[in-house]
Amino acid sequence: MKTKTVSRFAVTSALALSIVMPQLHSNANAENAVLVNENFDSLQNGMLPSGWKVVEGQGTVQDGKLLLSSTATNKPARVVVPLADDNNGNYVFEADMTFKSAVEDTRWASLMYRVQNDNYPYYQFAVRRGTTALNGIEFAERTEKNAWNVMETNFHSQNFEYDKSYRLKVVASKNRVQQYINGQLVIDTAAASKYSDGTVGFQAAGSTVQYDNVKVTPFNGELPDIKNSGALLPEEPATNMVNAPTLIAGPEAGGDTDKTSSALLKIEESNGTLLANGEPLVEQLQSLKGKKIPVLHVEQIGLEEALVDALNETTTTDVQVVSSDTAIVEAVKDLNPKIRGGLYYGKSSLNKHDLQQIAEDVHGSGSKMVMIPQHNLIADNVYYLHNRMVSVWGIGGDTMEETHALLHAGVDGIVTNAPSIAVKAFGQYPENTIIQRPIVAAHRGVPSQAPENTMAGYRLAYDLGADQIETDVQRTKDGQLVIMHDNTVDRTTNGTGAVDALTLEEIRALDAGVKYDQKFAGEKVPTFKEFLQGFKGKNVLLLVELKDKGIEQQVIDEIKSEGMMDQVSIQSFYLDSMQTMNNISPELPIGYLFSASVPKTVEAKLQNAKKMVDYGTMNDVNLNASYGSIYEEYIQYSRQRGQMSMHWTFRAEDPFAEKLKQGMIGPITDYTQWLTASPIQLETPIKKLNLNVGKTHTVQAKAKVSYRVDQRELIKTELFVAEDNGVVKVNGNTVEAVSRGTAQVFVKHTFTMLGQEWNLVSEPLEVTVK
Repeated sequence: MKTKTVSRFAVTSALALSIVMPQLHSNANAENAVLVNENFDSLQNGMLPSGWKVVEGQGTVQDGKLLLSSTATNKPARVVVPLADDNNGNYVFEADMTFKSAVEDTRWASLMYRVQNDNYPYYQFAVRRGTTALNGIEFAERTEKNAWNVMETNFHSQNFEYDKSYRLKVVASKNRVQQYINGQLVIDTAAASKYSDGTVGFQAAGSTVQYDNVKVTPFNGELPDIKNSGALLPEEPATNMVNAPTLIAGPEAGGDTDKTSSALLKIEESNGTLLANGEPLVEQLQSLKGKKIPVLHVEQIGLEEALVDALNETTTTDVQVVSSDTAIVEAVKDLNPKIRGGLYYGKSSLNKHDLQQIAEDVHGSGSKMVMIPQHNLIADNVYYLHNRMVSVWGIGGDTMEETHALLHAGVDGIVTNAPSIAVKAFGQYPENTIIQRPIVAAHRGVPSQAPENTMAGYRLAYDLGADQIETDVQRTKDGQLVIMHDNTVDRTTNGTGAVDALTLEEIRALDAGVKYDQKFAGEKVPTFKEFLQGFKGKNVLLLVELKDKGIEQQVIDEIKSEGMMDQVSIQSFYLDSMQTMNNISPELPIGYLFSASVPKTVEAKLQNAKKMVDYGTMNDVNLNASYGSIYEEYIQYSRQRGQMSMHWTFRAEDPFAEKLKQGMIGPITDYTQWLTASPIQLETPIKKLNLNVGKTHTVQAKAKVSYRVDQRELIKTELFVAEDNGVVKVNGNTVEAVSRGTAQVFVKHTFTMLGQEWNLVSEPLEVTVK
């Protein structure tokens, strides 16, 4: 298995990381005057070009560069540049920028434009030294009240290095603005409508920065409509299933692609040309643009650069590449880490060892999804992979029987050559049907019933049927790993003090249960090793949150010492910590915890979803956002692109139910019992039934009560017919043959969960009446 290194995030070749720069349609020509053209070479140290003005802080020319120095964000350095003609605010403003130092990675520098009154308000293109942060790049307004209004953010593929020059560019045209780094479009907005003209300038905040090769030229053309550069959310089939899979048109689907989100293209090379399903790849990519997400299935080694060239030529940035060879996926992602990867598993059988290897290979190759033929997919296999944050696409669904089998296996996507059959099947289920119960993570155990982060709470979570048990790990004064959420022991124990200021012996002497309830008196703060050993070999995944940086290797060492690498998933609010973890143990599922506000408009919601999926893909992490950060479009966008995530922390029933209906698959909750008390699957003893006219048959279904325990119970059910064609009648659990023909009969169990009614439905029973 290939070891991940930072080289995956250090792509500087012409193979672009993100949106390729679109053609700018401008009427500007050689006769247009250059408004500013300055390289500072002729200026003495301590000078500024004629008319340039320091409006705040320190700014001067040093050694042929404009040097701005600021010790803190509340003490910025700003220089404004006069424009004899600002072309009504329509111009291209570009300069080389070099960080010399920064107080910390959150500090920034910017190009200011449409500056009013030679001071403020204005817009700016701000770049943090830590540009890989979600807000590493900004389109922001300094308002009339001299306050910040950050309107759009994005991230870059790597942090800006000290003493390295980067070319920044702003194209401003009416209300449209595009911002570029080294030719890569990083912000594309239509929100620049408040200030329609104005001068330009430079700023540093908490940093020392050089600017050089400044150029401002008129822009007299039109930028493309923002809607044409937005995120794609293909329409899905109408269904009452709350977490239905996405549909992917197979290579033989032909014109039957309605309601599919993606199209699977089998890539081959012929006489130096890449073909997709037998047609030129470039033509296929162009035909799918704005309609479907291309999924490229590649098995021939050596096509990676040509493949990425074709993507760049067609400005295709929303794409998935899958292969049975992880080296091919890794090579493509080395060229462009924003391309989503996937594994194709085509073997004839699938055992537990294979499942473990799939999970390792998916994560180890920087992917998040696997495609598996329908004959290898049962609910238990999908559950194993889901629990390890692997999205599963089933290949099949070319018949109604196959489609329903894939639905009940719980897949996230169906790759089918007959999408119209799947669309029909999707419409056969009653309201609020849960096909696959979500993966439930017990947050710090079960704090609603036992003290958090104690073995008593963890054991209860296991007994209640939690699929994952979430915990928090940090290090003591003497370098030992213990379980504790807060930085101090004050809230949850009878002691006081910071965890990193106490020894293991001191922490173990505390009582972690008595504050919760006297009946839990004597509960100890667990060590990480004790937590691991408590669930070694059990059918449960341990979701481990790192509360400290610098403990990554120690955490992995303890997991490996217990032989539990296949039982653990890691997450943290520290992205750099998770990048370190990816380099140490690339085969593990890694999650980045974050919280963000929900955009107001549908367009902004889709752009945000695109940014987040790109961010997770580039950094090879699952996006374990707070539940308040996600919304229906976000969930659908992620699922269409083979992404799974866990979401925290549910403590109220209404938002829990709302997110389930929107399709969320991974809740983290203090109330594990709210979901695990419900059955997960209905099974009928037969799938086909032959009856003569006038005869009846009673169907008695059983319910599988847990993913973990192979136990089934009789349960109250009733039959229903999805499409009443007059062949049968149903009454309770009895079906009566009425006339000759074939009908599909389903078993349904209705139950209450989260204060609402939900339905569990079996695979259809095919009834033939003779």
